[in-house]
Amino acid sequence: MLTTSFPLNKGIAVGIHVIEKCRHLVKNGVSVCVIAPHHQGEPLFEMIDGVKVKRFRYFLPEKHQKLAYGSGIPTNLKSSLLAKIQLPFFLLSFFLNTIREAKKYDLIHCHWSLAGVVGVIAGKLTQKKIVFMMHGAEVFVLGKNPLLKFVLKNVDFLISNSTFTEEKTLEVYPVKNHCVISPGVDVTRFYPQHNIPNLREKLNVSPDDFFILTIGKFIPRKGIEYLIEAMNTIVHEKGIKDIQLRIGGRGPLKSKYQELIKKYDLNEYINFIGYIPDQDLPSYYTEADLFVLPSIVDDNGDTEGLGVVFIEANACGTPVIGSNVGGIVDVIVDGYNGLFTNQKDAYDLFEKMFYFYQNEILRKSTGATGKKLIKEKFAWEENIKNIIGVYKLLLD
Repeated sequence: MLTTSFPLNKGIAVGIHVIEKCRHLVKNGVSVCVIAPHHQGEPLFEMIDGVKVKRFRYFLPEKHQKLAYGSGIPTNLKSSLLAKIQLPFFLLSFFLNTIREAKKYDLIHCHWSLAGVVGVIAGKLTQKKIVFMMHGAEVFVLGKNPLLKFVLKNVDFLISNSTFTEEKTLEVYPVKNHCVISPGVDVTRFYPQHNIPNLREKLNVSPDDFFILTIGKFIPRKGIEYLIEAMNTIVHEKGIKDIQLRIGGRGPLKSKYQELIKKYDLNEYINFIGYIPDQDLPSYYTEADLFVLPSIVDDNGDTEGLGVVFIEANACGTPVIGSNVGGIVDVIVDGYNGLFTNQKDAYDLFEKMFYFYQNEILRKSTGATGKKLIKEKFAWEENIKNIIGVYKLLLD
């Protein structure tokens, strides 16, 4: 399993779906070794729930490794000269470590295009089948980039995380063998629960408040500014005061959001809660009355490849509101497990939020049907069977 993004022990849950996939593959009898870039302070080798994890150094001293993690490889390449310099060393180290391990395994499964390049070359040299997983953002931004086209032309099987992602990927190159297998959710971990005592009190949310939660990177495609504008309408124009929004996550646009909150005089109603540890997420989702993420198609064409946060919130029995863009259409069934809002339309978002605010029975029924839908469509157990089915098809 080759990946350029993998969870760090410091509580940074980047690429969390990769380790979840690996855990469930191991549970189903598949031997898995992950090759991922190293980060300062991380072990070079460890076993995580039966998954062998090898992290490769690509620059010394370790503290100067600037290409992976942080804001992500594309952003790091744009903003850091050192990251640009490190790219060839990164690819060489990635390749050598992959060749060393690939001989012991039956096939290579790659996540993201840089891992795809390494996987394709290593796979050809070691005569291993290559599976490539497309998560969305890359194909939306890169489009018909020669690097991505090279990967797609040479893989044995393409797995996309949503129908939208698959459609856009096949426009770049018509891969013969392909299917959609969305990241799953572990329903034994994500279900309605209250494992953090007095969570509302800690968040300064009263028991009677209507509690809205949003979680995501503070980057343009998440559209969080439209949620802040919708809060302005609901608080100051509609006069609703028993409402609170908590924003989980971090990223470069935080100061922009803070300025908007100050501009609209919403400090009483909106707070940032930082990074939420993965083990605490179910309690946050459960405690919230509504989960909202008004994603957009940003100026670079980037948007949501799927929207795993909607799946997690629904699994915890919480209704959701999301924009009708990208792969979100594979998760939200409008009026069943949540509601669609028009992208970049703060007033439409306000109306959808107010609709849920007014109707507690609707919130509970929508959350319940959402939980049922996720269990049927997005539980890891079924998704892993489909992935193993792809493996068997290639090996046969």
